Amino acid sequence: MTQMKGRLMKLAIGMSFLVLITIQYGCQVVISSATNRLFKDLEASILNSDDPELIEAGIPPFLILLDGMLHQNPRDVSLLLVAAQLKSSFATAFIEDEDRQRRYATKAREHALTAACLDNAKLCNLDTKPFPEVESVIASLRESELPLLYALTGAWSSWILVHSNDLRAVAQLSRVQTLVERMLELDETYEFGTPHMYMGVFESLIPPALGGDSEKARYHFERAISLSEGKNLYAKVLFAERFARSTLDRELHDRLLDEVIDADPIVEGLTLQNRLAQQRAQELKDSADDFF
Repeated sequence: MTQMKGRLMKLAIGMSFLVLITIQYGCQVVISSATNRLFKDLEASILNSDDPELIEAGIPPFLILLDGMLHQNPRDVSLLLVAAQLKSSFATAFIEDEDRQRRYATKAREHALTAACLDNAKLCNLDTKPFPEVESVIASLRESELPLLYALTGAWSSWILVHSNDLRAVAQLSRVQTLVERMLELDETYEFGTPHMYMGVFESLIPPALGGDSEKARYHFERAISLSEGKNLYAKVLFAERFARSTLDRELHDRLLDEVIDADPIVEGLTLQNRLAQQRAQELKDSADDFF
């Protein structure tokens, strides 16, 4: 009964969120720079929230509104990128059902690939082009295209994550890694050093016993933490989960998780992610004795 009340409360919060937006901006919204700013502002509010449960309830109606606007304006790159980032994040952070995860992540990847193609014709068909062509195209991208690279990397990585049992999906990892390598070349500090965090995960995928380079993984995780001045707590969580566990370094594992749990999560642009990182850190800490 309590669980049902909780679900009803989440639904009520979410629908209230949608109604508020609809009333304020009208049912027949005309896409404009002001509308795009609205969605960017809402996106910022989500990222800066310290209440994951409220965001979990509020995102679905927001996505319904986004989908409606994209139906009317399917070539709006800004809206496509917002939708890609929110759907990929929602899929991996809040959805437990694997089928729903895959649906949201697939749609997010489609949005991101479409946005990339609309923004730059050379970026069309990145998922099917011969790999040497992908490398050449990505190498030509400039710093002004970093936001596009970032959104595409996040959505594509999430898609691979939720399709990790599909070898065809995993085979696309090299394409995503090429995106991240270009981000590092353009600006390693971008979004609190997130490109290094991605590379740390990629370098951790192959264990040392099978030829993986654990020192490269360590370098990238430590660099991500350094560039964010320790404020990106998810970098520490992934360092513990992907590196410390694969190398059986219990001391490093526990130290990183304790630092995350004890940290102040309130950071502009990172607050929600940090709250989720703290939740994951506690889960990893609770399961550490069984793992090690």
